[in-house]
Amino acid sequence: MQAVKVTHSLLNLILKIPGIKVNRNDFFQRTFANEDSERLLDEGPLRYFGRAELDRRAELLIKNATWRSSTISFATGMPGGLAIAATLPADTTQFYAVLRLAQELGYLYGREELWDASTEKGRETLLLYLGAMLGVSGTGAMLRVLSSKLSTRVLECIPQKALEQTLYYPLIKKVAAFFGKKISKRTFARGVSKAVPILGGVASGGLTYATMKTMARRLQKELALGLNDTPATLERDLNQLKRLIPPT
Repeated sequence: MQAVKVTHSLLNLILKIPGIKVNRNDFFQRTFANEDSERLLDEGPLRYFGRAELDRRAELLIKNATWRSSTISFATGMPGGLAIAATLPADTTQFYAVLRLAQELGYLYGREELWDASTEKGRETLLLYLGAMLGVSGTGAMLRVLSSKLSTRVLECIPQKALEQTLYYPLIKKVAAFFGKKISKRTFARGVSKAVPILGGVASGGLTYATMKTMARRLQKELALGLNDTPATLERDLNQLKRLIPPT
């Protein structure tokens, strides 16, 4: 439970970093400036681009984001520019890039705006994105079930408490393990300006260009599977989640 509390506290701090939250409309207008952004937003990326081109755009997005995260151009693009980036270890700036890339991939594959009304909803979705990136079993299925237009009635067959105990909390623990166990309450008491610079130092194994690319492609794969939203695929994902729930 301590790992759960630590991760929630950490994510709450991270979400206070200027620029960490990606606005859906801004993302499309900035990234696809040469496209008809109004039609893109109205039709959605899948209908606008088609499946093959959408996957190609996602690959390009991953390639550009991972490359920028390891260059000075990324540092100058962060809120505060080089003055802030100079105080952050490389792992921290790359983790910043990972969180932004996760949101951008979500929008590209049809997810709605994360931060309109509920920060809690956005935070939980971001945790699922991180879980998928880290290879946590069931997170991809959960993302697809929650976003499926067919799942409203079907979700009633899985108790909410069972989902939390068998999927959500193990996911939180996995994400917490990624950061390591060296973060203390005292660290959080120092505030965002002090906590952010140490994130890279406590990350388990650190983030590199290669690992960031692998993480992004894991999430892309799970999001792409959600484009085929049929009763059969929904049943497949629900069955995967049910297998994670031990019999009572």
